[in-house]
Amino acid sequence: MENAAAKKGRPRSEKSRKAILNATNKLLLQTSVQELSIEAIAKKAKVGKTTIYRWWPNKTAVVMDSLANQPGMQTPLPTARSHKEAIMMQLDKLIRLVDSNNGKTIAQLFSEAQGSEASLAIFKDNLLEPLMDAIRYSIDEGQKNGEFRDDIDIELAADILCGPIFFRLMAHPNDINESFRDQYPDEAIKILSPANAN
Repeated sequence: MENAAAKKGRPRSEKSRKAILNATNKLLLQTSVQELSIEAIAKKAKVGKTTIYRWWPNKTAVVMDSLANQPGMQTPLPTARSHKEAIMMQLDKLIRLVDSNNGKTIAQLFSEAQGSEASLAIFKDNLLEPLMDAIRYSIDEGQKNGEFRDDIDIELAADILCGPIFFRLMAHPNDINESFRDQYPDEAIKILSPANAN
């Protein structure tokens, strides 16, 4: 009987979890991350605050999870033919992300994370590090096979590649547009090209 009760409880819990994520996404269309509250999310999702804290430690974690669970966010990139192409795909994906409705939310999350070590850790672990890890891996592998120059630090190279995108997001969001997306990955990858590359 206890096992049957537990099995019945899991679908209800998952339903509540999805309701919380959906409510968060809907609220973010109308309010900023800074103005958003756990209370508002709970009310919109028709759950108690304790239900939210069962899965997430704070508001930043809820917002990050709501972004990650949006349709298309988990779609894998096509298989790249080279490490250069892999990095360009990652940069294109990042530009598309910050140029979408989620761009403003990401900028607000980044701003809010500056005042909280816990929020910053969640922001880095859920958004920054997966992206940077993929780019660092491709740089490392590209250096090994001679595709990229081997005299540049991998960490520094990854920062140089992604930094301008986040700078535009925070300082000049209107300059993140179709033209920037078309031009930037191709220009950025040139810093990794060997000196004798055409």
